[in-house]
Amino acid sequence: MEHEPDPQFATGSGGAAAYRSSKAALNALTVLYAQTLADEGFKVNALAPGLRATDLDPRAAAAGGDPAEAAQGAVRLALLPDDGPTGAFFSWDGTTVPW
Repeated sequence: MEHEPDPQFATGSGGAAAYRSSKAALNALTVLYAQTLADEGFKVNALAPGLRATDLDPRAAAAGGDPAEAAQGAVRLALLPDDGPTGAFFSWDGTTVPW
């Protein structure tokens, strides 16, 4: 199944530097904690929920994305089997997001 790229990862003119930098920091922390906690049996992954219809800001409120879809992605990651991925970054629909 082919998916449209998640708009929060679209290339641009360099705007939103703070937002994009925080995403990069989250990626680094995800890998760090995945490596640090692996011997204790923990899996650490990041989830990009996509733009959801919430009251976060007017753009989000108008997005129409059902917050329950993103919640399903979080539950999917919480219930990974023992041999499931760790240190990865996933979109809400389960596809892997490139670093």
